[in-house]
Amino acid sequence: MRLLGSKPPSAGGTAGRPEAERPSAPEAERPYVVVKSHHDVAEIVARVLDPDREDLVVVLTARQDQREPSLDVEDVRTIVGPSASIYFLLTGRLTLDLGIRVPDRRGPYNGSARVWLPGVSAKGHPREHPQVFDPTGEYGPRSLRQLAYALRDAHMIRSMAPEVDPVAAHRSLALVRVTEEAEIAKHEYEEQLTVAQKERDEAVKGEREAERRLRMTQRDRGATQVSAQDPEGALMELILQRWLETLSLQERAQHPLGPYVLGPDFVRSIEGLSNLVRERLAYVCAMIACKRAETLAALALSPLPPHPHAHHHATASLNGNQSAWQCSLTRQDSQAPPAVRYLQLADGTIKFTGMGSYKTSTPSGR
Repeated sequence: MRLLGSKPPSAGGTAGRPEAERPSAPEAERPYVVVKSHHDVAEIVARVLDPDREDLVVVLTARQDQREPSLDVEDVRTIVGPSASIYFLLTGRLTLDLGIRVPDRRGPYNGSARVWLPGVSAKGHPREHPQVFDPTGEYGPRSLRQLAYALRDAHMIRSMAPEVDPVAAHRSLALVRVTEEAEIAKHEYEEQLTVAQKERDEAVKGEREAERRLRMTQRDRGATQVSAQDPEGALMELILQRWLETLSLQERAQHPLGPYVLGPDFVRSIEGLSNLVRERLAYVCAMIACKRAETLAALALSPLPPHPHAHHHATASLNGNQSAWQCSLTRQDSQAPPAVRYLQLADGTIKFTGMGSYKTSTPSGR
């Protein structure tokens, strides 16, 4: 028989002879042998019964209807040592033939494996030549552990020193496997973190871009530069800030800050209210400008009471109806809740016209 690698058997080759399974592996590494005939089985049995044999004989099998060893050959080689002879049989007539020929008639089959130590006899203890069988058919790490400990016990029974410590070799394999799994998990987590960071950076970039465009839009509308000496510009900046801070990016997309102007008397009218909370006023103006005030329970729409100096024709010429939002714009000790007065012009622009300081029957919201 010829030494072979651990790749699946190829379709070519001479009938009755084993095929190369790992052609790239050098023969010095003692790869395994594929058994394909009863003559090859007879050679294995002769090898097992050879009284001058000093190395281990290992026979691996495939699960029913499969073509590859159930155990990883490289892992088995690590546990049994480099000088062991490893054979592989397909489950079927060859495994049945092997079981009939060995002394205790306990040959491996259907994925199981068996190791014969030197000095096989009909009177030997079954544990001297361990067999690994997994009733679940998985033949994974648990089967390799069973092989390692059973082989150690067999050497102890025979008072023989193993070529390699099978238990230590198995622990080394387990450590390598855990390390590899940890590296794979680490790589996956790093990829997930990279994707999350990219999504976060894109969201931040989009939010900053939206804010930049909004500020440019404000400037394009002729908004005054903000400064301490510019109360109108300062209020417009505060309105923009309240809109940005109050609404999320998605909400701002649904409720963009629409065009608005501050009437000539609006800033002057709020300066006369000593109890006015300017942040609250800016918030209300922002919600009116982005068409979101109607959905807020904290604001209460109030009709304007009759104004003795109002000129109906002048109001109508603006093509819009004047409205007011009466709400909590002042401190709680205020006796007169003011109202924000505004007009909606024909082009949709909101014009804030002034402040009211009257009480109506409509309750103020919070």
